[in-house]
Amino acid sequence: MGLNEIMASSICGNCLTKLVPTWSPFLMQVRGMKSVNTRVKRPMHITRAKLMELTKYKRPKDLRSMAEQCSMRYKGERIQEENPVQTFMAKQCREQLTNKPFIAVFNREGLGMDELSALRRRLKKADISIKLYGNDVTREAFLGTKLENMMPLFVGENIYAVGEKPAVKELLKATKKLDKLQLLGGLVDNRLMSAKQMKDYSKLPDIGTLQGQLAGILSQSVGSTYNLLQRNQEALVANLGQWMKQREETSV
Repeated sequence: MGLNEIMASSICGNCLTKLVPTWSPFLMQVRGMKSVNTRVKRPMHITRAKLMELTKYKRPKDLRSMAEQCSMRYKGERIQEENPVQTFMAKQCREQLTNKPFIAVFNREGLGMDELSALRRRLKKADISIKLYGNDVTREAFLGTKLENMMPLFVGENIYAVGEKPAVKELLKATKKLDKLQLLGGLVDNRLMSAKQMKDYSKLPDIGTLQGQLAGILSQSVGSTYNLLQRNQEALVANLGQWMKQREETSV
C-alpha cells in the first residue's frame, strides 16, 4: 500500500465518523429538569374552558318540599317469580307449625350440626321437635294466619322448637349451656310472648300445683262464706234459748 492509499483511507474514516455517530461509554445524556411536574394540572385553554362551561349539565332545581321528595322517590317494581319449591315448603311449614300451641324461635348464629343433633336428642325427651326453615318460607307460610305477628322475629338463621305442650322450662334448661342459641320469642298456649316473658313463664309452677292452690283458695273462701252465713243463725238460736231460760225463771 502506498502513501497515497493510506492518506485516502484515513480521510474516508474521518468522514464516516463525522457522518454516522458512534456509541461511546464516556458519553451520556442528562435531563436538565430535576423532576417532571405531574401534580399540578396544566391549565385548560381559555376557549376550551368556556366551551366546557357552556356545555356542562345543570340539574333543574326541585321546587318540592323535602317531605315530598322523600315520599315520592321512585321505587322500581320487583317482579316476583313463583318458586314451586318454596311454595311446597311453605305449605309444609304451615301444616306443621300453625296448629301447634307451643313454638319457640331461636337465632342459631354459628351453631354446628353436631350441637344441633345433640340438642334434638335432648329435646326429644320433652316431646319437643326442631324445625329448620328459611325466613322466606316462614313468611310465606305465616302470611294471613294467627302467627303473622311473629314475622319480626324472622331475622338471620333461625330454628323453631315445636311441641304439643308448653314445656318452656325444659326447653330453656336444655338450651342454657348453648351460648350460640339466642331465644327471640315464641307462642305459648296460643299467646305470643317475648323472650323475657317466656323466661318468667318458666319460673311458674306446673299446672297441677296451680290447680291445687286454686282449689285450696276456693275451698277456703267457701268455708268462710258458710261460717258467715251460719253465724247469724247460731246467734239467733243462742239468744232465743237465753230468753226462754230467763222467762222460765221469772215465771217461777
